[in-house]
Amino acid sequence: MTGRERVLAAISGRPVDRVPYSLWYHFRLTPPAGENMAQAELEFFRRLRPDLLKVMHDIPYEMPAGLPQVEVVDDWARMPVLDGKSGNFGAQLKTVQQIKAGLDEDVPVIDTVFNVFSIAQKACGHRVMGFLGTDPEKVHIGLRNIAQSLANYARELTAGGADGIYLAIAGAALDSMPAEEYRMHFLAYDQHILDAAAGAAVNVAHHHGKGIYPELVLSLKGYQIYSWSCRLAGNPDLREMRLKTQMCLMSGVDETSFGTCTPEDIVTQAKEAISVTHGRSFILAPGCAVPTPPETPEENLQALRTAVNG
Repeated sequence: MTGRERVLAAISGRPVDRVPYSLWYHFRLTPPAGENMAQAELEFFRRLRPDLLKVMHDIPYEMPAGLPQVEVVDDWARMPVLDGKSGNFGAQLKTVQQIKAGLDEDVPVIDTVFNVFSIAQKACGHRVMGFLGTDPEKVHIGLRNIAQSLANYARELTAGGADGIYLAIAGAALDSMPAEEYRMHFLAYDQHILDAAAGAAVNVAHHHGKGIYPELVLSLKGYQIYSWSCRLAGNPDLREMRLKTQMCLMSGVDETSFGTCTPEDIVTQAKEAISVTHGRSFILAPGCAVPTPPETPEENLQALRTAVNG
């Protein structure tokens, strides 16, 4: 089976010749998009051969001229609606196209879309909840514009040949806010972005955080793979999550110790995860990005491939 065939089989719950796997890390390049980024991703793929190539870009969200950061509540109304195909987004679209053109194997390629809460936190110095407590109506003007910008990018990505998006959903966890606050202020924006990628075959909802609220993200429509940190204290493990949903799960290995444990530890975690899920409707992966090499040794990166091929 090709990587694409394995991933699509896992999504539909069909048998696979072996469990598909993926992993990713931040490349931290300057500039964060362009030829260098495309070549870094292609070299990463040739070394590790993941079945699902999740592009890990670090492009900054473009702020309006004269507003490097939201400082007062009225600044939220100055957040523009970006078209999703020019500026930094446009550069990343070209990078994804270069990556797809350079692949020597048929695997799905998806690109990261950071959610509205994540972008808003960076835009205001991690004070978005304080602003919402002051004047939610004014804040939501900016949040809606961010959501539309991200939806525009998601739409351009899938129209341009990407196989889907990896929506990184931050905020829907106890370490960020109560569940009802997230439901009230952010959940509909997540759905708006997923709606823009409707029709893509490989959309991933990555549920970021500690003490996650699975019922919130599982209520969303328009994605096929649920990803989370299953070994993080306070989060459901694989057994618990399988009781909550029958959709394809992507997790299994602890990303927080990935750079410091032994390759044997990673293989042990991987085999345990495959056993728990019976290798059905499952993609083996770390719970989130692993540390960038050389913080993660090459043999640790190769360990996941060893585990699924073994």
